[in-house]
Amino acid sequence: MAEGWRHFYFYRGPLFIGSEKSFEEAAYVAFGAPFDGTASYRPGSRFAPLQLRLMSMYLELPKEHLINLCDLGDLAPTNSIEAMLRRVGEAVKRICEAGKVPVILGGEHTITLASASSIEDIDSLIIFDAHLDLRSEFMDTQINHTTWLRRLLEKRSFREVVVIGARAYADEEEEFAEEMGVSVISSREVIFNFSQSVRKVESLIRDAERTYLSIDVDVLDPGYAPGVSNPEPGGISPIQLFTLIELVSERLELRGVDVVEVNPLFDNGLAAANAVYAVYHALLASATKSS
Repeated sequence: MAEGWRHFYFYRGPLFIGSEKSFEEAAYVAFGAPFDGTASYRPGSRFAPLQLRLMSMYLELPKEHLINLCDLGDLAPTNSIEAMLRRVGEAVKRICEAGKVPVILGGEHTITLASASSIEDIDSLIIFDAHLDLRSEFMDTQINHTTWLRRLLEKRSFREVVVIGARAYADEEEEFAEEMGVSVISSREVIFNFSQSVRKVESLIRDAERTYLSIDVDVLDPGYAPGVSNPEPGGISPIQLFTLIELVSERLELRGVDVVEVNPLFDNGLAAANAVYAVYHALLASATKSS
């Protein structure tokens, strides 16, 4: 571990996607954000970073040696959303200042508010999610896993924001998305006309250059990913997810990526496995393009 990082992290265990690179050698730097303090239905995503690492040890990931990845471990646990957002933001800034791409293992989706806010040069935000997360308030709080994207768009703008796989959201969220120019590709569109959805994504990202990719695993149908905090029927398939992730990661410069909302307490291994594969496809497409 690089000097100056030791006070950030408390745990070292299995390494994500077989990473054996030092911080100095790595192009991608992973860390865990074990937080689910605003969970509204099924708490437990705080345990996901460890489960994702364990799962990645037993999956066959072709050409994973091409991904120069360092795994720093987990941020110290906390019950404070303010403290976790501060720690995530500081870690992401330090990784980016070193010229590397942060890979954040959640934890709940609220962590993306801090990570995406801390990368200054991204011009697009690509989100895979069953939900829009654009509520103004939920359960008497304004910063939580259903409001994080609204808070982010209130503080900064992007050339393009695309939410793929959405199928569960309130009227106020749909109205805010239209007001802010957020492009939504529903799960129904992806399922019934995948080729058209691919072309739509290609068109939307045509003018973008640098992106942040956020993967909420509940974008998948619960049959493929039962272990998530807020399952929603009618989701897309893993192959559709991986294909779209590869498309985005090949066309745009990947400046940050996170995977969130895996909940090991309700999982049979499928959600964790698909989460690992999703990040793997993003990093491999990005690394292959860069080499």
